[in-house]
Amino acid sequence: MNQKTDFSDKTYLIVDDFVSMLALLRGMLRSFGAVHLDQARNGVEAIALMERKRYDVVLCDYNLGQGKDGQQVLEEARHRALIGVDAIFMMVTGETSRERVMGAVEYTPDTYLTKPFTIQMLKTRLLRLFERKSNLGGVEQALLATNHDSALAELSALIAGNPRNRIDLLRLKADICLTTSRQREAMAIYDEILADDALDWAQLGRGKILFQQQQYGEAHGVFARLLDSDPNFILAYDWLAKTQVAERSFGEAEQSLQQALRLSPRNLDRQRRLGDLALQREDGQTAEAAFEQAVALGRHSVLNHPALYVGLAKSKSLNQNSSQALKVAGEIHKRFIDHLEAAIYEASATAFVKRQQGDAKGATAALQAAERSLASLGGGMSARLALEMLMTWFRAGETEKASVLLQQSVANHHDDQEFLTEVVRICHDTGLAQQADQDIRQIEQYIVQINRSGKRLIEEGDYEAAIELLHDAAENMPGNKTFNLNAAKAWLIKMESRGASAEGIQTVRRYLARVRTSAPHDWRLADSQSRLRQLAPKT
Repeated sequence: MNQKTDFSDKTYLIVDDFVSMLALLRGMLRSFGAVHLDQARNGVEAIALMERKRYDVVLCDYNLGQGKDGQQVLEEARHRALIGVDAIFMMVTGETSRERVMGAVEYTPDTYLTKPFTIQMLKTRLLRLFERKSNLGGVEQALLATNHDSALAELSALIAGNPRNRIDLLRLKADICLTTSRQREAMAIYDEILADDALDWAQLGRGKILFQQQQYGEAHGVFARLLDSDPNFILAYDWLAKTQVAERSFGEAEQSLQQALRLSPRNLDRQRRLGDLALQREDGQTAEAAFEQAVALGRHSVLNHPALYVGLAKSKSLNQNSSQALKVAGEIHKRFIDHLEAAIYEASATAFVKRQQGDAKGATAALQAAERSLASLGGGMSARLALEMLMTWFRAGETEKASVLLQQSVANHHDDQEFLTEVVRICHDTGLAQQADQDIRQIEQYIVQINRSGKRLIEEGDYEAAIELLHDAAENMPGNKTFNLNAAKAWLIKMESRGASAEGIQTVRRYLARVRTSAPHDWRLADSQSRLRQLAPKT
């Protein structure tokens, strides 16, 4: 440990709702030599400060009174990348309840400091973390510039020097590879680590990739073995449940989520997924309990979403509480004023409740309102809304609309296995189950065929034919990132060979803009943007 670490050149944010605790931490840090100190009395103030300034150290109390708690501050900071990989987030807590501790741990603070603590404990913990993160500045700068290639190159150079934090660097490199859809590179890192040490997080990463590659049996085995060795490994339960859904073992998936929630109930997305599974088998009691928890957790969370209220309204309706169900549905537009899809979710929930009441006219009116709101989106809809409308149209007997949306959704998200397993789950108890399987297979085959043909035409130098082929595919499936990226690539190769053109530059910009919406971190997007800048420096 480097005892000569300079505390004075770092920036600090202290978050606590007690003035006395703020003063205590401020005094401790100043005694170490810290100069650049900011403080916040609650979670909203903390997030506002992190939006304006990058901090080297955040000391955040868990219990912040009303509003966001420390877990939700960390959750939002991670979700919005308000703290860098070279920053330290220390959770300061007097909490002892298992569920709160486990909930915060899931968002990976760098360390915990449990009250009461001494000044030396704080200093020792900070020095250890400064040492662990001392060589990550270059990686963070590359990530801030969204230059993942540069970040990975920086990590490779650091790892080659075999530093003391080598395992941390390998884990970060694998995380970046997964984020940017470089599964092969991530798997190589996990295999390298596992050759020397059976680290749980590397096994989990390997299982995730097997899941994305549709090797569900192998993925299932990985997650089950992790839980055999550590029954408290919460993320392994989550991924086992996702794999069980893909294997259509829905009851087993529900049991896996319930086990995870017994260990750590303060996870919004886990509660939502349990609620969805319970709704599928019309278990209103389990669904309502899960969505009540999800809505409560979402009130101060960056992950709050209209779909949580839809689930709660549906579960209350199944439990014969129509008045409360309609009240919950009616809250959606009030709570999500700026959400572009909120009106559609509200109408969908209302249609469900009205149908449960036997009010066919009211259900039809709500469904028509949903369709009008959908039209105002101009044809675009999020993956989550696509799943909601797929269920809504099927329940309404609109099988033709459901079928068309099914094809569009599969086409636009053909390489997102989590999404596709949710599609299959929704279609399992409907007349669309067989069509879902067929659509997935046919679209995957079509994409492979088009991409192979495009690659062959490019290799033969027939750029015009390649561009026409890939352009048609991208226009037919505007939400499909692979077609848009390959169409952009065909134009880029042509312009690199024959010179840039205004038409080509504008066309590539349009393709890449689509991908930025659906897959902003895909490494192929960064590569295409870099090549476009070479052709048009002012782009």
